[in-house]
Amino acid sequence: MSNRRRHPSVAGSEGLTLTAIRDTRTTRPGAASPVADGVRRRDDAALDAPVTEIDGVGPKIALKLERLGVLSIRDLLLHVPHRYRDLSRLEPIGRVRPGQEVTLVGAVAAVRRQRTKSGKPVVVVEIADSSGKILCVFFNQPWLEKQFRIGQSFAVGGRVERWSGRPAIVGPEWEPLVEGSESAHSGGLVPIYPATEGLSQRALRRYAGSAVQSYAHLLGDPLPPGTRSEEGLPSRPDSLRCMHQPASLEAVARARRRLALDELLALQLWSRRKRAAREALLAKSLAAGSQAQARLIDSLPFDLSSAQARCIDEIAADLDRDRPMSRLLQGDVGSGKTAVAAAMIARCVGAGGQVAVLAPTALLAEQHVTTLKRMLGPLGFESFVPEYPMPMKGGPVLARLVGSMRPAEKAAVANAAAAGTIDLVIGTHAVIQEHVRFASLALVIVDEQHRFGVMQRAELPTRGAEASPDSVPHLLIMTATPIPRTLALVLNADVDQSIIDELPPGRTPVKTVWLQPSERQRALAYVRRRVESGGQAYFVYPLIDESDTIDARAATVEHERLASEVFPDLRVGLLHGRMRSAEKDAVMSSFRTGLVDVLVSTTVVEVGVDVPNATVMLIEGAERFGLAQLHQLRGRVGRGTAESVCLLVGDARGANSAERLEAMTRTNDGLELAERDLELRGPGDYFGTLQSGHVERFRFARDARTDVLKLAGRLASEILERDPALLKPEHAPLASLVASFEEGVARA
Repeated sequence: MSNRRRHPSVAGSEGLTLTAIRDTRTTRPGAASPVADGVRRRDDAALDAPVTEIDGVGPKIALKLERLGVLSIRDLLLHVPHRYRDLSRLEPIGRVRPGQEVTLVGAVAAVRRQRTKSGKPVVVVEIADSSGKILCVFFNQPWLEKQFRIGQSFAVGGRVERWSGRPAIVGPEWEPLVEGSESAHSGGLVPIYPATEGLSQRALRRYAGSAVQSYAHLLGDPLPPGTRSEEGLPSRPDSLRCMHQPASLEAVARARRRLALDELLALQLWSRRKRAAREALLAKSLAAGSQAQARLIDSLPFDLSSAQARCIDEIAADLDRDRPMSRLLQGDVGSGKTAVAAAMIARCVGAGGQVAVLAPTALLAEQHVTTLKRMLGPLGFESFVPEYPMPMKGGPVLARLVGSMRPAEKAAVANAAAAGTIDLVIGTHAVIQEHVRFASLALVIVDEQHRFGVMQRAELPTRGAEASPDSVPHLLIMTATPIPRTLALVLNADVDQSIIDELPPGRTPVKTVWLQPSERQRALAYVRRRVESGGQAYFVYPLIDESDTIDARAATVEHERLASEVFPDLRVGLLHGRMRSAEKDAVMSSFRTGLVDVLVSTTVVEVGVDVPNATVMLIEGAERFGLAQLHQLRGRVGRGTAESVCLLVGDARGANSAERLEAMTRTNDGLELAERDLELRGPGDYFGTLQSGHVERFRFARDARTDVLKLAGRLASEILERDPALLKPEHAPLASLVASFEEGVARA
């Protein structure tokens, strides 16, 4: 259904393009019999039929469903409820407390319409039962005023908070109780679907119910019956039936677990087969560059940590082989990944190969240019000057390539790379444009690769320009995002991993303090003292603009307040995701060079340049962030030798929120925090940030727990050991699932 174009392929003998390509030499797994294949095609055709095949869904309803991403019957089956209203566990309204997630039933006692201070319409509905009253508050939906009649009974659900001094649910899920409807039966679970204007929950339940009854059996099951029996798993059709028509919350959990397993198993099989296909290709051995690597390490003005040395040895061993390396280098912010990358660059160039380094932003690319030029200087690296394309001294040549350069400058870099006169190109997306070619690309290093928005390893460079058409460059991926080991084995089955699990010598850990909102003035006074003593500070907020529906401070509003009221004598900058790239780069450049004392920002600073003089960070609404993100943000300070502090300002009412914030104060170990975050929140955040190209492929895996992650890995190993090509008849449905996953990857 996607209109997104495929990435162009590389062809021709004039050099190598670093354009993302996919390896078309691998064969589609599985080969079903003609009869089975015909049945599968017929079932697929029925499932991919337009949603208008469902009774009651005409063109107008279809347009509304399209807003939810539902175009086909298959889409409708997979549009599962995001929660369930348990009408067997109703809370008396008079007993609810702020912070609770509740389901309530009551009658409308009053309805009124008013406006916020900013002029936005608000509908306030008072719901009552014999024990008390509660407000239901709806922002920017004035038409809802006519939906509520005095005395009518409703079921409402959501998080209780205080609004205008009274218990309230802001933006609740709601539904009128109609005698004879499923909501009127207080003993059952009622599915609550992701919805859109003009589609009621009752209508969505009706359409989904029709789809389940008529089409669920056509979905088939990728797992052989024997595997399902051994593992005690329900079938895929039964699992989807259960999601739409649940018997119990326990049954829903089992169904979701099974559907998550399908997605994770498809990822595992696809990744492992992709890895096997890549390892069958050739790459340039870089063993001849060992002396250059040793000279680089000897020239560094600091000693490597034992973890850095271990990672260098692991990567070098891969680079010495004539098979392409695919390795992930993981390490906290400030752990010294750049020094490891510099050693590998020296090894590659010393062996006669070219290197490409990709960074997600121009500012980060410029930082890499500055840092690597300094580190590689003792080896005689010179900067490429477009006006003088030939090096002056005959040493290795380093070039930058970013989108802001003039067309003539970019063309000069591309021509020199294709001619082999540039040894190292550092840049952004500009490096992966089709017209950029290399004479002998042997190593690609990608920093914070998930920020590129391309399809992970499958869409990163995969070919070199050696004599053999099968030669590809080695691939080193760097990330500062701590990934729990169990999850890493699933997400990164196609790469080996090296972990820098200690800070360089002399680096002082960041001290973290959790403060209640009532202690905010104390925090502001502390920040002022740090800035007045010569440091710089970050203020991080969860929102860009103020919201009527979310009780959280916003960067734009707080920037104005801090600049005019709190720090009128200081230079206060603003950074957020809606700014243009050039604006963001200019603000960060000003902060880095000391022209800004206090930087007010959203989480856009999570991946940014080094500012060693920034010694304090204050994170507002800290309870709204996961541990992994809080740790990433904290990594922006502590980059220099001065003691650094991270202040978490958060009102953690829920047990999980309090546990997360307390964990942040106990440890600076990113991997430990990542493991805890996985336990508390599931892997959803990691799919969202680490797997940008995969996100649409994971409807259920984002909620998977550790046991499902481990099961997916074990089953993948067992299946591929018995049937590496998935050619056995019992694996035909599984092969089809993997092929479908691959097609989705190609469209991403």
